[in-house]
Amino acid sequence: MPRQNIFFSDLATLEQQINQLFESTRHSNQPSRNSWSPAVDIYETASSFVLTAEVPGISSDEIDVKVVDNQLTLRGERRWDREGASETGSEQFHRLESAYGKFERGFNLSERIDVENISAALEKGVLTVKLPKRTPKVQKIKVETE
Repeated sequence: MPRQNIFFSDLATLEQQINQLFESTRHSNQPSRNSWSPAVDIYETASSFVLTAEVPGISSDEIDVKVVDNQLTLRGERRWDREGASETGSEQFHRLESAYGKFERGFNLSERIDVENISAALEKGVLTVKLPKRTPKVQKIKVETE
């Protein structure tokens, strides 16, 4: 077999093995007990930075938002709450793509953030954290002459 065909054959085999690996983890009949990470978008407005995180199925008392040493931390857990699914085994899932379990995300904050006035709200499975910009202090410096 020519060298190029062997290369492509090996590449195709590797791709097939990778696909099988992902397919087997994606189509498991048990909810994932591993950590997951909610998708996050961050954008800037004239007065603040805004962080949104997708946290479907999580209530406001199940999520923790903290700032410690200029690091914003989002922490929580999305629980598997299908009635009877784990107890009786009567449900047979054909596809399970939702992630469950604990999560934690950390973000370093700029010195431009007014940490004292950060606010967070949860609506329709989206956590919105508003990080207001600090108003720059202007100090007039007197220029002396000799």
